[in-house]
Amino acid sequence: MAPFRQYSFSATGIRSLCWRGDELVDWVGGGRAFAIDGQERGASTQYGDQFDAATATRDGRFAVIYERLGTKALLLKEGKILREVNRSSYRAAAYEYPVALFHAPDGRLLLAHCPRSYCAVELEEAETGRPLTASAERKPCDFFHSRLAASPHGKRLLSAGWAWHPLGIVEFFDVARALADPRHLDRGARASPYSGYVCLAEEDSACWLDDDRIVVAASDEPEDPEEVREAADEARLRSCGIAVYDLASGRCQRTFQLPEPPGTILPVGQHHVLSLYRHPKLIDVSSAQVLHVWTELASGLQNSSIIWHLKDDAKSPPMGFDPVIGRFAIADRNRITVIEFDLSALGSS
Repeated sequence: MAPFRQYSFSATGIRSLCWRGDELVDWVGGGRAFAIDGQERGASTQYGDQFDAATATRDGRFAVIYERLGTKALLLKEGKILREVNRSSYRAAAYEYPVALFHAPDGRLLLAHCPRSYCAVELEEAETGRPLTASAERKPCDFFHSRLAASPHGKRLLSAGWAWHPLGIVEFFDVARALADPRHLDRGARASPYSGYVCLAEEDSACWLDDDRIVVAASDEPEDPEEVREAADEARLRSCGIAVYDLASGRCQRTFQLPEPPGTILPVGQHHVLSLYRHPKLIDVSSAQVLHVWTELASGLQNSSIIWHLKDDAKSPPMGFDPVIGRFAIADRNRITVIEFDLSALGSS
């Protein structure tokens, strides 16, 4: 029996997807909502045409709609504009807007974004806008933050961004430490000693399996043979590969390569990821097996935070993911398809 259930329903003109309980909400589309049986509730408002992506809390009370390749975003509370947020215009037209909503270990809802500079992640109270990490003592490194994502209990925050070569690099931060000393956000840690080494694998995406384990995925950029010989057989990320790192022990637990780059990856339980390059693929990171490929679903060719070059048919379509329940939604021109994973079955596989 397959460890997932799949169904779809008709829907057109979808611009974003986020889960709100058992509903799917198109926040960019003004709050259009779809029940899992396909019943629709219409939009309650309209926003500017420039917005094309959204992220939201699981209960849907707070959401951020933003321009993937722009500088503007709106923070919403219960569907109404709470305030406008912005990022630096420097190279903004090249790479994805960095923003995340998550609960810190102390329970506060935080907004992580880069309001002052492309290279400075800031944390603030989402509802009040009170800055928590602004400091004159901060000296951020030259790094383009993107695709921010918090670990399941808000212990850590990752940034899957890039630095000049351009080279994809994944950094992570301890949230409690950053709140106590904001300078920690200027010295992002990396899972691998080979991270940022331009002659070896390029880190193009990442996700959390739990608060201590991070999965990093590589581009298809070829490695330099001489540098590969020097690295020898040490466990590390390789071209078109996936690597699982335990940050608590500082060890690479698992590494393997795929026939093509993984692209964006999302966690499915504690032993699997969903790879979104070309088509969604369910991958068991313990056995290095691709368990299923949804060839009927086109999920785009995004393989980096840098997406300015992607043509329309290669861009990521609207997608929504609920890691707690284990369900994924993806839209095309005519329908929304939902895949619900059996996390208990996958946990025992």
